[in-house]
Amino acid sequence: METNASDRDLVEVMKRYFAVKAEVDDVKARLEAARRERGEEIGAFYNPRTNVDHAADIIRSHALKQELTRLMEWAEAWGRQKLTPNEA
Repeated sequence: METNASDRDLVEVMKRYFAVKAEVDDVKARLEAARRERGEEIGAFYNPRTNVDHAADIIRSHALKQELTRLMEWAEAWGRQKLTPNEA
């Protein structure tokens, strides 16, 4: 199987996706452990305006999840492009 630049781009996007996913999982685990330790409700704990101790991680988690969405959208667009016959 021959790969081109577009295929290599997809590989890089997917590598980034899984790296970001691992970071999301790590942040989520830390936040959940802290939430359980405090015994707080989810809504109260995950509000970065009221939970200043963990605000940076909460905001980072949201940003990482947005990046996951963007990366997956790119991969899906790549897949649609590959499924569409070239009209050259």
